[in-house]
Amino acid sequence: MSENLRLFTQAVYAFDAVVRRTTGDQWSAATPCEGWDARDLLQHQCAVLNGVAAMAASGQMARPTPPEDMSDPQAVWTETRDNVLAALDQQGALAQPGPFWFDKATIDDTIGFVMWDATTHAWDLAQATGQEACLDDDLVQAVYDVVAPMSDMLVESGRTGAVIEVGEDAPILDRYLALVGRNPA
Repeated sequence: MSENLRLFTQAVYAFDAVVRRTTGDQWSAATPCEGWDARDLLQHQCAVLNGVAAMAASGQMARPTPPEDMSDPQAVWTETRDNVLAALDQQGALAQPGPFWFDKATIDDTIGFVMWDATTHAWDLAQATGQEACLDDDLVQAVYDVVAPMSDMLVESGRTGAVIEVGEDAPILDRYLALVGRNPA
């Protein structure tokens, strides 16, 4: 298993833990992502992972593909999670050459970047539903290290909010959240 796959899988399961504790009316709760409720956020995360699964299965560029029916969020999530992890578990899937999203050279490089999305949205969904995100500091540090060099591009493209200033001695989760425009307070 590559380090990127290990971290990506950890990020997916961090998101999974929050999804599994989200029920009923919580799916209509507003998230820190402007204009998205919890169901919209889940649909977005599934779209991203569906795109990763399609690229891993085909070796070809693929777009994020949102699920059409979000009436059963838990079932949609379970299917999406299982599909992406199965696609990445195939012999040679990680080494397939791209370029893929963000001009990443391989599927392994792509998931090494995309892990930031699941990590960030695990926190977003937890905030929306009054849960603890329980994000591991090592995962958050790895995601911070990936996102920091691309922060300007992510802000300019609207993928994150503007960076919020926090002290350099703040916990890594607070520094990461501030980097992607979330108020850690």
